[in-house]
Amino acid sequence: MGTEGNPEINVIPPEENGFSITNEFLELVFDRQVSTFRTDVGTNPGDNYLSIMHAVEVVFKGEPESNHYLIKCYPNHPGRREFIEQMDVFSRELFMYQDFLPELKQLAVEKGAENIVDLSVAPVHGGNIVGNSGKFTMKPWSDENFIAMTDLRKTFGFTMADRLKGLDLDHARIVLEEMAKYHALSWAYKQKHGLALLTDKYPQLVDTMYSNEGGMKDFEGVMDQIATNCLKMTEDKLGAAHPACKSLKENVKKDALQRMGHYLLKNGIDEDEMERCLRIKPEEDKDYNKEPWLLGAHGDCWVNNMLFLYNDQVPKKPVTVTLVDWQITREACPTTDLAYFFFSSVRAPLRIPNLDALLKVYHDAFIRYCDALAVKPLKGFSFETLKRRFRRAEYYGLLVALPLLTFVMKPPEEAPDMDADESQQLADIYANIVEGSEKNEELKAEITATVLNLYETGVI
Repeated sequence: MGTEGNPEINVIPPEENGFSITNEFLELVFDRQVSTFRTDVGTNPGDNYLSIMHAVEVVFKGEPESNHYLIKCYPNHPGRREFIEQMDVFSRELFMYQDFLPELKQLAVEKGAENIVDLSVAPVHGGNIVGNSGKFTMKPWSDENFIAMTDLRKTFGFTMADRLKGLDLDHARIVLEEMAKYHALSWAYKQKHGLALLTDKYPQLVDTMYSNEGGMKDFEGVMDQIATNCLKMTEDKLGAAHPACKSLKENVKKDALQRMGHYLLKNGIDEDEMERCLRIKPEEDKDYNKEPWLLGAHGDCWVNNMLFLYNDQVPKKPVTVTLVDWQITREACPTTDLAYFFFSSVRAPLRIPNLDALLKVYHDAFIRYCDALAVKPLKGFSFETLKRRFRRAEYYGLLVALPLLTFVMKPPEEAPDMDADESQQLADIYANIVEGSEKNEELKAEITATVLNLYETGVI
């Protein structure tokens, strides 16, 4: 790695899975002659769990400047490859970049709203999933499964925020604006094509993560371990007799993964069923609309799947954010994206006192973008209804937060080499990551603050 001018650099040794980056490969991807190239690691340890990212610097013949790309490919570990295959996450992301996101951007153009609903998308130059038709030779699956995209960091100066610290209010607001753009565009797309469900046209948007056939069922043991660790953290902080601890224990019993799946059903959330999960139920409201809210949801809105561009005059203030990693995108209620984002990426001391204000940022942005796209918002999309539905989704957010924060807040120096032992079962690898997490004081404080707040507000 890092050797310049070598005509063939095997980023992944052929004897392991047959994928290599060569002059020929790059010329096929970019349809240009390559003069020189060099490669490096594309992400830091602990930043990516489903794929391997390789940074590639290419000088094309006749051009003086270097071009920077990321090549996203399958991992070496057989268990991780099998999980990716089972979840179909790689082909889902390629579909998003090559088909759905361009259609949404074109819709904004057709509505004359491209300068208002200007969804930021990383340029993708090529990709292939063996078994799908494409310009690459059909070979065994391990040869050429990849997505090639512009490296926004080195090309335009985008950067990733600190996952351990989480986002401040300026970062959170701009993410909510971008999230609202995608949600509004996908909602407008449904209306334009007269679709009851996006999945009627695009089965790629059916959730596979928590379905009966989904691979998450293999992680029930890991989830139990995480729940046990998180319960111990809150008991250490609050005392085992505290009612919040007792309530947490009741809410992380063994069917947690199944209950998470209830929020991601193809036909939407069963409002009554999910509100029955709340310790303090909302007041009856005969005018409340229970029709499911369904639109395109990113599905994995956490800090590492966001790249920020900053104002030169105000270096710490972001002016643009690009959402990346569309591997588990799905049609779902927008509140699942919101809960996922808030609980994974905005730390409790900032999130809790500012929650209503941040929800209002999202609400107003969604209305504004729907207006620009000349489409009525989701039925019953008032701020009060959004808050009610989000409160219900906080239950989902808690179940997501326990495992996600365990990984997100793990110090980089403790991040494992996911491909070190290819004979090790994937669930065992994740169990090793979880081991000892109850000693992480920052994680303990975050989990405890979250649990206590959800108890005080009657979610659990």
